[in-house]
Amino acid sequence: MIGQDIINLFASLGDLGMLLAIVVIIWIDGTAFPTLPEVWLVWIFGTHPLSFSWSASLVLVASFASLLGNFSLYALVKVAKIPNWIQKRMRQYTKFLVVHDERLLLLNRIAPILPYTGAFIAACNWNPRRSAVYILASALAKFSIIMLISWASFDNLKREIAPWVSLGFVAIFLAASVIVSFAYKRRRIARGDKQRSPS
Repeated sequence: MIGQDIINLFASLGDLGMLLAIVVIIWIDGTAFPTLPEVWLVWIFGTHPLSFSWSASLVLVASFASLLGNFSLYALVKVAKIPNWIQKRMRQYTKFLVVHDERLLLLNRIAPILPYTGAFIAACNWNPRRSAVYILASALAKFSIIMLISWASFDNLKREIAPWVSLGFVAIFLAASVIVSFAYKRRRIARGDKQRSPS
């Protein structure tokens, strides 16, 4: 898996290498394709379990890496100038959702209904500063929750078992997010079809 390859690449640098690895993993996740950063965050936390400074460092680094990934894609879309018809479709998609502006970035942390958020920020002409605040705030909240789950697992279970329990909770969280996302999309589609049907 690419996450493991990245971790192995930076492993020789020690703790700094682990922080660099999570930055690269999350940057790729925000700009190119999913890398399951939540999973690798748990494994990297396990290198220094029950260390508040390590947990805080991971949360901060992961959150700013999320910001970096999103705005790298934002800059790429702005420079590349994707076709207007694609941007129009992207704007139409957001208007189909419960909120149509930067607040979608907060909702997206709970239910991933908006892929490649950096591209949407550019295509929808959202306020970059407000978008950055929402991305950073939601990332801090999500990664803090993951660290708290990991901390509780390592604090109450054997070290050999704790990472798997933490990953189990993270997997449940991710699966629930996907289920909520699909249910939300289907509900919006059904509602849209009903509104378009002749009375």
